[in-house]
Amino acid sequence: MAQINVRNLDVFYRDQGQGQAVILGHSSTGSSGQWRSLIDSMSENYRMLAPDHIGYGRTPNYQGLYDLIEHETAIIQSILQLVSEPVHMVGHSYGGSILARVAARDPERVRSLTLIEPTLFFLLEQFDRGAEHAEIKAVADRVVKYVGDGNPREAARGFIAYWVGDGAFDKMNTRVQDGIVDGMTKLALEWPEAFKPSGAELDRLAAINAPIQLLRGTKTTQAAREVVDLLATVWPDAACIEIENAGHMSPVTHAALVNPHIENFIRNAGSFS
Repeated sequence: MAQINVRNLDVFYRDQGQGQAVILGHSSTGSSGQWRSLIDSMSENYRMLAPDHIGYGRTPNYQGLYDLIEHETAIIQSILQLVSEPVHMVGHSYGGSILARVAARDPERVRSLTLIEPTLFFLLEQFDRGAEHAEIKAVADRVVKYVGDGNPREAARGFIAYWVGDGAFDKMNTRVQDGIVDGMTKLALEWPEAFKPSGAELDRLAAINAPIQLLRGTKTTQAAREVVDLLATVWPDAACIEIENAGHMSPVTHAALVNPHIENFIRNAGSFS
Protein backbone atom coordinates (compact mmCIF):
# COMPACT_ATOMS: atom_id res chain seq x y z
CA MET A 1 0.00 0.00 0.00
CA ALA A 2 1.04 3.59 -0.65
CA GLN A 3 1.17 6.31 1.99
CA ILE A 4 0.46 10.04 2.00
CA ASN A 5 0.74 12.49 4.88
CA VAL A 6 -2.30 14.74 5.27
CA ARG A 7 -2.39 17.22 8.13
CA ASN A 8 0.21 15.27 10.11
CA LEU A 9 -1.57 11.94 9.67
CA ASP A 10 -0.03 9.10 7.66
CA VAL A 11 -2.84 7.83 5.45
CA PHE A 12 -2.52 4.49 3.70
CA TYR A 13 -4.19 3.86 0.37
CA ARG A 14 -4.30 1.28 -2.38
CA ASP A 15 -2.96 2.43 -5.74
CA GLN A 16 -3.30 -0.17 -8.45
CA GLY A 17 -3.59 -0.06 -12.22
CA GLN A 18 -3.38 2.66 -14.83
CA GLY A 19 -5.76 4.75 -16.89
CA GLN A 20 -8.57 7.05 -15.77
CA ALA A 21 -8.53 7.31 -11.98
CA VAL A 22 -11.26 5.87 -9.76
CA ILE A 23 -11.33 6.93 -6.09
CA LEU A 24 -13.12 4.53 -3.72
CA GLY A 25 -14.53 5.29 -0.27
CA HIS A 26 -15.34 2.45 2.14
CA SER A 27 -17.91 2.02 4.91
CA SER A 28 -17.48 2.68 8.63
CA THR A 29 -15.54 0.03 10.61
CA GLY A 30 -14.22 -1.36 7.32
CA SER A 31 -11.19 -0.57 5.17
CA SER A 32 -10.14 -0.19 1.58
CA GLY A 33 -9.98 -3.99 1.53
CA GLN A 34 -13.74 -4.07 0.94
CA TRP A 35 -12.97 -3.02 -2.64
CA ARG A 36 -10.35 -5.69 -3.33
CA SER A 37 -12.37 -7.61 -5.91
CA LEU A 38 -13.44 -4.43 -7.72
CA ILE A 39 -9.85 -3.17 -7.80
CA ASP A 40 -8.58 -6.44 -9.20
CA SER A 41 -11.30 -6.47 -11.84
CA MET A 42 -10.84 -2.86 -13.01
CA SER A 43 -7.12 -2.18 -12.55
CA GLU A 44 -6.20 -3.41 -16.03
CA ASN A 45 -7.95 -0.37 -17.49
CA TYR A 46 -8.23 2.11 -14.61
CA ARG A 47 -6.05 3.51 -11.84
CA MET A 48 -7.81 2.43 -8.66
CA LEU A 49 -7.17 4.62 -5.58
CA ALA A 50 -8.71 3.50 -2.30
CA PRO A 51 -7.73 5.11 1.03
CA ASP A 52 -8.24 3.67 4.48
CA HIS A 53 -10.35 6.36 6.12
CA ILE A 54 -9.15 7.78 9.43
CA GLY A 55 -9.02 5.15 12.17
CA TYR A 56 -9.60 2.19 9.84
CA GLY A 57 -7.34 -0.28 8.11
CA ARG A 58 -3.74 0.93 8.39
CA THR A 59 -4.55 4.63 8.83
CA PRO A 60 -4.06 5.77 12.45
CA ASN A 61 -6.83 6.90 14.76
CA TYR A 62 -8.37 10.34 14.69
CA GLN A 63 -6.15 12.81 16.55
CA GLY A 64 -8.77 15.52 17.06
CA LEU A 65 -6.53 18.31 15.77
CA TYR A 66 -8.88 19.18 12.92
CA ASP A 67 -12.61 18.94 12.26
CA LEU A 68 -13.26 15.30 11.39
CA ILE A 69 -15.07 15.80 8.09
CA GLU A 70 -12.62 18.50 7.02
CA HIS A 71 -9.77 16.07 7.67
CA GLU A 72 -11.48 13.22 5.82
CA THR A 73 -12.24 15.41 2.80
CA ALA A 74 -8.70 16.82 2.87
CA ILE A 75 -7.42 13.26 2.47
CA ILE A 76 -9.51 12.72 -0.67
CA GLN A 77 -8.46 16.12 -1.99
CA SER A 78 -4.81 15.21 -1.43
CA ILE A 79 -5.29 12.00 -3.39
CA LEU A 80 -6.96 14.06 -6.12
CA GLN A 81 -3.71 16.02 -6.37
CA LEU A 82 -2.00 12.84 -7.52
CA VAL A 83 -4.20 12.86 -10.64
CA SER A 84 -4.21 15.63 -13.23
CA GLU A 85 -7.62 14.83 -14.76
CA PRO A 86 -11.16 14.50 -13.38
CA VAL A 87 -11.80 11.21 -11.59
CA HIS A 88 -14.57 8.70 -11.13
CA MET A 89 -15.75 8.56 -7.50
CA VAL A 90 -17.35 5.52 -5.89
CA GLY A 91 -18.42 5.67 -2.25
CA HIS A 92 -20.31 3.36 0.06
CA SER A 93 -21.99 4.40 3.32
CA TYR A 94 -19.57 6.65 5.29
CA GLY A 95 -17.19 6.69 2.34
CA GLY A 96 -20.08 7.75 0.14
CA SER A 97 -20.83 10.69 2.40
CA ILE A 98 -17.19 11.81 2.21
CA LEU A 99 -16.99 11.54 -1.57
CA ALA A 100 -20.35 13.29 -1.99
CA ARG A 101 -18.98 16.22 -0.01
CA VAL A 102 -15.77 16.33 -2.05
CA ALA A 103 -17.77 16.18 -5.28
CA ALA A 104 -20.08 18.96 -4.09
CA ARG A 105 -17.13 21.17 -3.17
CA ASP A 106 -15.10 20.52 -6.31
CA PRO A 107 -17.52 19.37 -9.04
CA GLU A 108 -15.08 20.09 -11.86
CA ARG A 109 -12.91 17.21 -10.66
CA VAL A 110 -15.74 14.67 -10.98
CA ARG A 111 -15.90 12.48 -14.09
CA SER A 112 -18.69 10.33 -12.61
CA LEU A 113 -20.14 9.70 -9.15
CA THR A 114 -21.48 6.40 -7.81
CA LEU A 115 -22.99 6.44 -4.33
CA ILE A 116 -24.11 3.31 -2.50
CA GLU A 117 -26.39 4.22 0.40
CA PRO A 118 -24.35 7.23 1.58
CA THR A 119 -24.86 8.26 5.20
CA LEU A 120 -26.14 11.75 4.40
CA PHE A 121 -28.81 11.52 7.07
CA PHE A 122 -29.18 15.28 7.45
CA LEU A 123 -31.35 15.05 4.33
CA LEU A 124 -34.05 13.26 6.33
CA GLU A 125 -34.60 16.26 8.56
CA GLN A 126 -34.37 18.77 5.73
CA PHE A 127 -37.09 16.90 3.81
CA ASP A 128 -39.27 16.32 6.88
CA ARG A 129 -38.82 12.56 6.98
CA GLY A 130 -39.46 12.41 10.71
CA ALA A 131 -39.88 8.66 11.18
CA GLU A 132 -36.76 7.77 9.24
CA HIS A 133 -34.77 10.49 10.98
CA ALA A 134 -35.88 9.20 14.39
CA GLU A 135 -34.99 5.64 13.37
CA ILE A 136 -31.39 6.40 12.43
CA LYS A 137 -30.88 8.95 15.23
CA ALA A 138 -31.75 6.23 17.75
CA VAL A 139 -29.06 4.00 16.24
CA ALA A 140 -26.54 6.84 16.43
CA ASP A 141 -27.43 7.74 20.00
CA ARG A 142 -27.09 4.12 21.09
CA VAL A 143 -23.57 3.84 19.69
CA VAL A 144 -22.50 7.13 21.27
CA LYS A 145 -23.99 6.10 24.63
CA TYR A 146 -22.35 2.69 24.85
CA VAL A 147 -18.98 3.98 23.66
CA GLY A 148 -19.23 6.74 26.25
CA ASP A 149 -20.07 4.16 28.91
CA GLY A 150 -16.95 2.18 28.03
CA ASN A 151 -18.87 -0.68 26.40
CA PRO A 152 -17.91 -0.60 22.70
CA ARG A 153 -18.83 -4.27 22.28
CA GLU A 154 -22.48 -3.54 23.05
CA ALA A 155 -22.28 -0.52 20.74
CA ALA A 156 -21.02 -2.84 18.01
CA ARG A 157 -23.75 -5.41 18.70
CA GLY A 158 -26.52 -2.85 18.20
CA PHE A 159 -24.84 -1.23 15.20
CA ILE A 160 -24.53 -4.54 13.36
CA ALA A 161 -28.06 -5.58 14.36
CA TYR A 162 -29.44 -2.47 12.67
CA TRP A 163 -27.49 -2.78 9.44
CA VAL A 164 -27.20 -6.56 9.09
CA GLY A 165 -29.87 -8.11 11.32
CA ASP A 166 -30.63 -9.18 14.88
CA GLY A 167 -27.99 -11.54 16.24
CA ALA A 168 -25.63 -10.96 13.30
CA PHE A 169 -22.79 -9.68 15.48
CA ASP A 170 -22.75 -12.76 17.70
CA LYS A 171 -22.61 -15.01 14.63
CA MET A 172 -19.39 -13.38 13.41
CA ASN A 173 -16.03 -14.92 14.14
CA THR A 174 -13.99 -13.36 16.93
CA ARG A 175 -11.50 -11.64 14.63
CA VAL A 176 -14.27 -9.84 12.73
CA GLN A 177 -16.05 -8.94 15.96
CA ASP A 178 -12.87 -7.47 17.42
CA GLY A 179 -12.26 -5.37 14.33
CA ILE A 180 -15.75 -3.89 14.51
CA VAL A 181 -15.45 -3.24 18.25
CA ASP A 182 -12.14 -1.46 17.66
CA GLY A 183 -13.91 0.86 15.20
CA MET A 184 -16.65 1.94 17.59
CA THR A 185 -14.71 4.84 19.12
CA LYS A 186 -14.24 6.39 15.67
CA LEU A 187 -17.81 5.56 14.70
CA ALA A 188 -19.12 7.47 17.73
CA LEU A 189 -17.35 10.54 16.33
CA GLU A 190 -18.73 9.99 12.83
CA TRP A 191 -22.40 9.78 13.79
CA PRO A 192 -22.90 13.48 14.67
CA GLU A 193 -21.39 14.41 11.30
CA ALA A 194 -24.04 12.38 9.48
CA PHE A 195 -26.66 14.88 10.62
CA LYS A 196 -24.82 17.96 9.30
CA PRO A 197 -24.36 18.97 5.64
CA SER A 198 -20.70 20.01 6.07
CA GLY A 199 -20.21 20.97 2.44
CA ALA A 200 -23.00 18.83 0.98
CA GLU A 201 -25.71 21.49 1.09
CA LEU A 202 -28.55 20.86 -1.34
CA ASP A 203 -27.56 23.61 -3.78
CA ARG A 204 -24.02 22.25 -3.93
CA LEU A 205 -25.20 18.69 -4.47
CA ALA A 206 -27.60 19.78 -7.20
CA ALA A 207 -24.78 21.62 -8.99
CA ILE A 208 -22.78 18.43 -9.61
CA ASN A 209 -22.86 18.16 -13.39
CA ALA A 210 -21.55 14.65 -13.96
CA PRO A 211 -23.10 11.23 -14.56
CA ILE A 212 -24.45 9.94 -11.24
CA GLN A 213 -25.44 6.44 -10.19
CA LEU A 214 -27.28 5.57 -6.97
CA LEU A 215 -27.36 2.02 -5.60
CA ARG A 216 -29.17 0.43 -2.67
CA GLY A 217 -30.13 -3.03 -1.50
CA THR A 218 -33.74 -4.13 -1.60
CA LYS A 219 -33.43 -5.25 2.03
CA THR A 220 -31.70 -2.15 3.40
CA THR A 221 -33.08 -0.08 6.28
CA GLN A 222 -35.82 2.46 5.77
CA ALA A 223 -33.58 5.41 6.67
CA ALA A 224 -30.90 4.39 4.16
CA ARG A 225 -33.54 3.72 1.52
CA GLU A 226 -35.09 7.14 2.03
CA VAL A 227 -31.75 8.94 1.66
CA VAL A 228 -31.31 7.35 -1.76
CA ASP A 229 -34.86 8.33 -2.71
CA LEU A 230 -34.18 11.93 -1.69
CA LEU A 231 -30.94 12.03 -3.64
CA ALA A 232 -32.86 10.82 -6.67
CA THR A 233 -35.01 13.95 -6.39
CA VAL A 234 -31.90 16.12 -6.15
CA TRP A 235 -30.45 14.37 -9.22
CA PRO A 236 -33.48 13.43 -11.36
CA ASP A 237 -31.22 12.16 -14.17
CA ALA A 238 -29.29 9.77 -11.93
CA ALA A 239 -29.27 6.07 -12.72
CA CYS A 240 -30.96 4.25 -9.81
CA ILE A 241 -30.16 0.60 -9.21
CA GLU A 242 -31.52 -1.83 -6.62
CA ILE A 243 -29.52 -4.90 -5.64
CA GLU A 244 -31.91 -7.79 -5.08
CA ASN A 245 -31.92 -9.44 -1.64
CA ALA A 246 -29.07 -7.22 -0.43
CA GLY A 247 -28.88 -5.03 2.65
CA HIS A 248 -26.77 -1.99 3.40
CA MET A 249 -23.50 -3.88 2.98
CA SER A 250 -24.16 -4.91 -0.62
CA PRO A 251 -20.64 -4.04 -1.91
CA VAL A 252 -19.30 -6.65 0.53
CA THR A 253 -22.06 -9.26 0.67
CA HIS A 254 -23.16 -8.99 -2.97
CA ALA A 255 -20.00 -7.81 -4.72
CA ALA A 256 -20.71 -10.09 -7.68
CA LEU A 257 -23.90 -8.09 -8.32
CA VAL A 258 -22.68 -4.63 -7.33
CA ASN A 259 -19.31 -4.56 -9.09
CA PRO A 260 -20.65 -5.00 -12.65
CA HIS A 261 -22.97 -2.01 -12.15
CA ILE A 262 -20.01 0.10 -11.04
CA GLU A 263 -17.78 -1.07 -13.88
CA ASN A 264 -20.41 -0.62 -16.59
CA PHE A 265 -21.42 2.82 -15.34
CA ILE A 266 -17.83 4.06 -15.28
CA ARG A 267 -17.09 2.52 -18.69
CA ASN A 268 -20.12 4.25 -20.21
CA ALA A 269 -19.90 7.51 -18.25
CA GLY A 270 -18.79 9.46 -21.32
CA SER A 271 -22.01 8.65 -23.18
CA PHE A 272 -24.12 10.23 -20.41
CA SER A 273 -22.40 13.63 -20.50
